Amino acid sequence: MEIRLPDLALKRIFSFLDLFGLLVSQVNKHWNRIADSDYLWRSLSLQRWDCSNFTNQHLGTHTWKQFFLHQRRKELRLALAQPHNFICKVTKNIAFETELAYLSGNRLTVDEQEKSIICSVSPKQELCAWDVQEVGDAAGDIYTFTLPGLRDVSKVTAFQYGIVLLHCSPDKKWVFACGTYSRTLPQVFLTESLLRPSEGSVPLSTFLPHKLCASACWTPKVKNRITLMSQSSTGKKTEFITFDLTTKKTGGQTVIQAYEIASFQVAAHLKCPIWMGASDGYMIVFTSGPYLLLFSITGFLLQRFEDHQAAINNFWVDPCYVLTTSENSVHVYMWEEGGRHPYLRSCCHLENTWHDHTTDSCISSVMCDNASIVLRVRKVSDSSILVMYSLNT
Repeated sequence: MEIRLPDLALKRIFSFLDLFGLLVSQVNKHWNRIADSDYLWRSLSLQRWDCSNFTNQHLGTHTWKQFFLHQRRKELRLALAQPHNFICKVTKNIAFETELAYLSGNRLTVDEQEKSIICSVSPKQELCAWDVQEVGDAAGDIYTFTLPGLRDVSKVTAFQYGIVLLHCSPDKKWVFACGTYSRTLPQVFLTESLLRPSEGSVPLSTFLPHKLCASACWTPKVKNRITLMSQSSTGKKTEFITFDLTTKKTGGQTVIQAYEIASFQVAAHLKCPIWMGASDGYMIVFTSGPYLLLFSITGFLLQRFEDHQAAINNFWVDPCYVLTTSENSVHVYMWEEGGRHPYLRSCCHLENTWHDHTTDSCISSVMCDNASIVLRVRKVSDSSILVMYSLNT
């Protein structure tokens, strides 16, 4: 520290530090000034979140350091919360087959008063947006909408049959779709061709060469990577296949190409998985009975969790959290930063805090963001209820 390095050299050295290293490097005025630079904190933000389009206009009077620390506090709030830290609200008389479609609270923002907007799709083809006061709806088959206003952007008839899986990639470049007919190959569309369809033209897409697709998920940290879960008709054989996607110009036209990079079969003694998700591009998490299992994409078992007594009946994975449900309870896990061991950490357990002690109800959908956990609780003899947990901050 007696040798005073030039600012540019010191900034280059600090660029190799993670969050903890950058914070502890602020040991004197010179180092503190360099460690506070927007260049370093913007670089850390880009490594962790898809904020390349986030500008100084979005920041307002805040610095990139303030933005980064605010986002990390939002992520850690849910991981560190205990049941008494939540406020629970219940919306009754939701249509029996309504499915939760989207929860908006993971948006990159420096707004302390950010709301969570919940989107759901009803059996009457109604798309609804919920917050505490407002509800909106629109009818349609396959649409693109804005949030929270639900303004209709476009409609494209990409399939001649029903769709059971529809997932947009983290960078919004790709859309994965899988139809109801099990022998049909799943497809990946270029989002731009769905948002700006040309009259009489077919949206740009490619097939993924694996039938019997039961589930699929995009990898948050490797934005062009998707993993499929393929199952035999008897359910006795399950295989995970991971693809990388790219576009290529050929003869003046854009072509989508898919490359299989890894695959493995689940051991026969494990109960057939129903739910699956992905982490940093090299790990897959899925359920098997009451267990939550974490594997590498090549089939190596990394972790096993036993936080439920009964079989896990629903599941949610995003870049920060994993949620599992069993009967009328919810368990929250958080991914370790940087993919360090232990890769997944058990955090909080919520046990039927919405005070429904009937035996004919179960959690049929679950999702979360940095501010909320949302459940759809379905009853056999009645319509569903929507249970919304928000942190009491």
